[in-house]
Amino acid sequence: MGYAFLAMMGWCGTKWPGWWRGPHPVPDPEPWWDLAYGILGAIGGIASGEIFRPVIGEAGVMTTALTAFFGGTFVASAVGAVMALGGRKTAG
Repeated sequence: MGYAFLAMMGWCGTKWPGWWRGPHPVPDPEPWWDLAYGILGAIGGIASGEIFRPVIGEAGVMTTALTAFFGGTFVASAVGAVMALGGRKTAG
C-alpha cells in the first residue's frame, strides 16, 4: 500500500498538458509520451520514497507525499530534458 501511495504521488508530480501554456514543440509530441511521463513519475516517486526513507523516517504522510511528489517531478523533468537534448539539430 505504501508503494501505491508513493507511485500515485510521483505520478501527480509530472507535468500535465495544461502546463504547456508557452510555445508548443513542433511537431507536437506523440500522445503516448504523456503516459510515459506519468509512469516515469510513478517510478521516481517510489525511488525517492525509498532513497529518503532513512532521512524522513516516520515524519508523517505529508512529508512522505511531498518527497514522492518532487521525486516524480525530478525524474520526469530530467528524462524530458534529456529527450529534448537528443532532438536538437546541430548547425551546419
